[in-house]
Amino acid sequence: MSKVHIGKKIKEVLDGSPMTAVELARRINLTRAGVYKIFEKESIATDQLQKISTVLKYDFFACYQTKLNLASEQAPQYGFAAKEDVEVLTKMVNELAKNVAKMQQDLSKLANPKPVKKKKGK
Repeated sequence: MSKVHIGKKIKEVLDGSPMTAVELARRINLTRAGVYKIFEKESIATDQLQKISTVLKYDFFACYQTKLNLASEQAPQYGFAAKEDVEVLTKMVNELAKNVAKMQQDLSKLANPKPVKKKKGK
């Protein structure tokens, strides 16, 4: 897996924008030299990256998200449920089954209503 070099990515985005390094520096309260030091960094504080993301209108955090998704594609590890958890889930499933049966009865009554007897003499 390749490592994210955030400084290079920031420089790439800045180069593709109409903003200059001096303007970026002014907006994030750094000197021009400070911005050029950022271009050399492989990592950066999240609060500073948030400021840069806002100023350049680019989600630099997404650069890391892609890497996280690759890491999470490994086979999941499953454990066994505790006896108490199984009992709770079994109880819930049984309650749901009762509710479904009741609803089916109610729907059946609505679909097949009993005929109304007419009173004689009226």
